Amino acid sequence: HRDKKRDKEKVKEKEKAKEKEKERDRDKEKERDRDKDRERDREKERNREKDRERDKERNKDRDRVRDKDRDRDRDKDKDKDRDKDREKEKDKEKEKDREEVDQNKEKEDIEKEGEKDREKIKDKEGDKDKGGDKEKDRDKEKEKDGDKEKEREKERDDKKKKEKRSRTPPRSYSSSRRSRSSSR
Repeated sequence: HRDKKRDKEKVKEKEKAKEKEKERDRDKEKERDRDKDRERDREKERNREKDRERDKERNKDRDRVRDKDRDRDRDKDKDKDRDKDREKEKDKEKEKDREEVDQNKEKEDIEKEGEKDREKIKDKEGDKDKGGDKEKDRDKEKEKDGDKEKEREKERDDKKKKEKRSRTPPRSYSSSRRSRSSSR
């Protein structure tokens, strides 16, 4: 009878041991699942971090490209402005040269007229010795000289106007005119 009881107890102990073993296995399995979940979460976080870094780099690259483009455009604008300024300076220089040439011509003309006037005066003085209405002749000469001076000024003004008209327009204007006329 005791043997039976002992056998029953052994069987119960074995079952308890089996139950404990199963419990331990379940706990281990749960722990493994928890570890896997944690590892998955860590991996997701690492991937998110990598994505953020990639996005930052992309944005930096985009910004660099945008800045380069902006700088390039700014440099082009500066070059255009510099070219325009050079053109204006050249035009001003040409204008000054033309004016100098005109002034030199005027001076030469005035000097020539002065020489002619001196010669006339000498001739008149020579005529004075001979006698006659020299005063009237002198007044007439002065009137003529005044008229000639007015005539010369008028011619000078006309020349300047003509030169302004005959000057070629700025390059950009003429090229745009050409392109318009060719497109018609």
